[in-house]
Amino acid sequence: MLDPDGGFAVTTGIECSAPLIAGGMRRDELRLTGHWERYAEDAALISSLGLRAVRYGIPFHLVARDPGRLDWSWTDRALAALAEHALTPIADLLHFGVPDDLWGVADPRLPERHVAFVEAFVARYPSIRHFTPVNEPLITALMSARHGLWNERRRDEESVVAALANVVRCAVLATEAIRAARPDAVFLQSDACERWIAGSTATEAEAELLNEQRFVPFELTYGREPSEVALRWLGGNGLTDAALAWFLDHGSDAGAIVGHDYYAGNEHVLFAPGRSHVREPLEGYASVARDYHARLGLPFFLAETNRESGHAVEWLGAVWNDVLALRAEGLPIRGVCWYSLTDQVDWDTALAEANGRVNSLGLVDLDRRLRPVGRAYRELARSAAAGRFEPLARAGGYRDPLATPRGAADVGTTDTREVA
Repeated sequence: MLDPDGGFAVTTGIECSAPLIAGGMRRDELRLTGHWERYAEDAALISSLGLRAVRYGIPFHLVARDPGRLDWSWTDRALAALAEHALTPIADLLHFGVPDDLWGVADPRLPERHVAFVEAFVARYPSIRHFTPVNEPLITALMSARHGLWNERRRDEESVVAALANVVRCAVLATEAIRAARPDAVFLQSDACERWIAGSTATEAEAELLNEQRFVPFELTYGREPSEVALRWLGGNGLTDAALAWFLDHGSDAGAIVGHDYYAGNEHVLFAPGRSHVREPLEGYASVARDYHARLGLPFFLAETNRESGHAVEWLGAVWNDVLALRAEGLPIRGVCWYSLTDQVDWDTALAEANGRVNSLGLVDLDRRLRPVGRAYRELARSAAAGRFEPLARAGGYRDPLATPRGAADVGTTDTREVA
């Protein structure tokens, strides 16, 4: 089972992103993928694949929709279905979406609202030990306040820092509340596992800043001071000394596992100021994971990865063999998660457009038919459960990184300040 002190878990997750986009439209993947109605079927399917744990989103935006009353009706049924199949949930308590009456992830009312929800969740489900208090704080802030696609839909650095500080505050308050009720809790904080490479001297300073920004949400959550480069960015865009001191005082890495969300678009070459393309060939997950472990020094987990169906088995082989390489080096990698169980909808535009386009990223399709990668993953999970960790023969390397990875922000040539 997933544990900071040892073990290795092969898992999947239920896609549960729920940001607001232009026009106030909610893009709720629990509903778009059909899991909202098919939770019992999906729980049985996860079990049939030989998986014992699942990253599982609790719909904060719906449970806490009414500020005066929490609605646990769907969550009760869904978690009971997991328990029926002896599945361990890694409870994801904020995944890009906030209740409708909050104006965005930087809304100052959010931390108090979220921690009340978390306290109630822990009291209602005391057997749950594994948590992601806030999924991808950095991505949440960037998509909402730098790229202008989600929630408050802003495009300036002061808004980025305000959003990031607010969601990390949510993570810190949530972990404090959970630890108070469950001292043995395990915290999987996941975020983009990426690297920025300067393509010329003109982009060296930008690459340095972006490479420092990737660690900021982890460091603030864990009560660590970010680098001087990051501190100048934070302070220059509104983070006060008092706010920084609060994070240093309240943050903690007790029970922490660092979650790496690694996709085919996560290695970027800055070829001009503000402009990047995907590195080709990629150095691969193991190379980037070593950067994160060298900086944070904590147990870690490949918390998200996937590829479109035509490249999925090859990609699984590549990342799995990298995972084995990290284990062989003695690094504390605690597992892997193919995200998600099912195909997703409209992640090719980072959910910013309601096209209804199915992205074939799952272990199964939306009719719950097993994809080739699902069959390969099932065998991998069964072998790992038996203590056999063997390379996958169909690992083809990282030489085709542009087969529509998860999110338009990761595809091809992009502007580091704005996603078209």
